[in-house]
Amino acid sequence: MKFSSKRIVSLFLAIVMCFSFGVATYAAPAAAGTIGLSFGGQTTVLSGDTITGNVYSYDIGGADAFDLRFSYDNTAFSDIKVEAASGVTVLASQLYDNELSVVFMADPRTANYSDLLHVVLTAGPDEMDGAVGILSASAANKGDNVALTLADAGSIITITHDGITTDFDITALSKAMIYFMYDKTHPNWAAAAKYDLDNDGVITINDFIKIANAIIDAQRISTLKFGTDGKFKIMQMSDVQDYINATNKPIINEKTTILMNAALDAEQPDLVVITGDHLGGNMNADLLQEYLRQMVAPMEERQIPWMITYGNHDEDATTALASGWNKTQQLAYYRSFAYNVNRASMSGAQGLEPNGINSYAIGDMYTLIYDSEGKQPQYNIWALDSNRYDVSGTGIGGYDYVRPEQIQWYTKTSKLLETKYGEKLNSLMFFHIPLPEWDLMIANPANFDIVGEINEGPGSPRLNSGLFTAAITRGDVKGMSCGHCHINSFYGNYYGIFIGCDANVGYQTYGFSGAERDRLRGVRIFELDQKDLSKFETRMLLASDLGVNQD
Repeated sequence: MKFSSKRIVSLFLAIVMCFSFGVATYAAPAAAGTIGLSFGGQTTVLSGDTITGNVYSYDIGGADAFDLRFSYDNTAFSDIKVEAASGVTVLASQLYDNELSVVFMADPRTANYSDLLHVVLTAGPDEMDGAVGILSASAANKGDNVALTLADAGSIITITHDGITTDFDITALSKAMIYFMYDKTHPNWAAAAKYDLDNDGVITINDFIKIANAIIDAQRISTLKFGTDGKFKIMQMSDVQDYINATNKPIINEKTTILMNAALDAEQPDLVVITGDHLGGNMNADLLQEYLRQMVAPMEERQIPWMITYGNHDEDATTALASGWNKTQQLAYYRSFAYNVNRASMSGAQGLEPNGINSYAIGDMYTLIYDSEGKQPQYNIWALDSNRYDVSGTGIGGYDYVRPEQIQWYTKTSKLLETKYGEKLNSLMFFHIPLPEWDLMIANPANFDIVGEINEGPGSPRLNSGLFTAAITRGDVKGMSCGHCHINSFYGNYYGIFIGCDANVGYQTYGFSGAERDRLRGVRIFELDQKDLSKFETRMLLASDLGVNQD
């Protein structure tokens, strides 16, 4: 007689069970209980990663021998294995096709019957749904059969690709290169698609450049971490809006530098975000670089991590712009500083305006804040380019808006982060030009708990492109903060998202008229506490609070 390998395994498992159970095959059922496999509500896993479920039971305390047979989709999952929980010993296991048979013993004195086995699945390379569950189960208690009911029919796990570029390494770049010029019609597109970072349906050199930038960033940028006290402080500076020249103005307005230094020394933030309108006049390329060096020197000298977003004036140095110093080139320069944490533009939405000179969607990014040990992300910071002026040719006019492609990137990346880390990461979002929702909120100040000063209109675009709606829908953004309007300092709770303004830090640009011209020069502080990251504390810190520039 010829036996298949599956039949031999089955016989072996039966013999093991008989030795374990004594004469269990012929004994009357002694008890009844339930057994199941749970993944704790997790329904997605990234390709190549593992997902772990636990075998649980109830009403069978005292059962000491088990025989379980699992089924799984071996086209979706490349591997399955079991690990014994405390008080459990696996006697034998065998994998055959899409089934895994396991015989194990549980010590009634030490086993936790709600956590008997851990089932570890490794997701395959393709995006698809895969089923896994317990196919059959039997158990015994001191040789007597225990009648078992399966708790559920199994779970459906969705395998997705990781499109988060900051996690790429040199191995990923090597793998990506074998898919060069693959497009959506290729039979192996499912494996190649994760490397299509610009979402154009084909793997090109542009995708390789994005991966290389991510590798450089990972090597260059240190991890932002909460302190051992569970706190993290962010300082927002806006609208330095200054210039220098070679004749009579070789440095940034001295009062601006005094305020920046005093604020940094007083607050000692963990991160500084400079939200646009860095430039306030024309400069050539050499002067522009020296100006930007002076602007970021207070953070560099104190070794404080910092990042920038762009405003509508950041290509006003037209002489430098004519020699190629648009926002893209400026970003490369910012990223050359030791404590800058800006990443290469991540949204893929960046481009040139119709004039072929000015740029848009530059520097869109996120950066994670980890626990004090740098192991698990706790919070996220988004930065978006709110662009310059409307160039749509539709006659809308006014200020530009966050482009739909930028919003799509935010939504997609937010979902990818949730999949990767198993939960939505609460976050703050920074950009320069307020959204139309700022106007709607201040039209009814009593309804939205507004604090701070409203001294001018927010200066928002005439077209609402939907960024606020996207953030409300995703539910991860807890606050949005802008610059742009130098004599506003208001903040309010607009349908669950705190939105507001930072006034400004620069003394060279406009303020109030007359003796009160510089009254609102200052910075905004955000304080996070790991005890409750669904909220934050924020306040303005003015020069008058610090006792500087009061002459």
